[in-house]
Amino acid sequence: MPELPDDDATRLDEACVAIAATPARLHTLRVVMDGQDVTAKDVMQALGLTRSAVGYHLAALTEAGLIHERRATHPRGRGPIIYWSADRTAIHDLRDTLFQHLS
Repeated sequence: MPELPDDDATRLDEACVAIAATPARLHTLRVVMDGQDVTAKDVMQALGLTRSAVGYHLAALTEAGLIHERRATHPRGRGPIIYWSADRTAIHDLRDTLFQHLS
């Protein structure tokens, strides 16, 4: 296998980490991509996962830079709430990086 330039190697490493995913993680990403501001409860209801599982997948996707979180006050004024949204640019970059190395 040919040696990759540092930037390409880093992007490939990041892409591999981001997709080291289970079907549940990919389904979680799809739910976030399909919505505007998605809550953990939205993902739980859509996928039938536990709060713990959803939190785990949302945290991993956030760390990978594929989604962003926004903290706000709950609309009913009962404490904080976190909304997640997809970073479509990062997701497309990930797709392009993988495609480049699989073609």
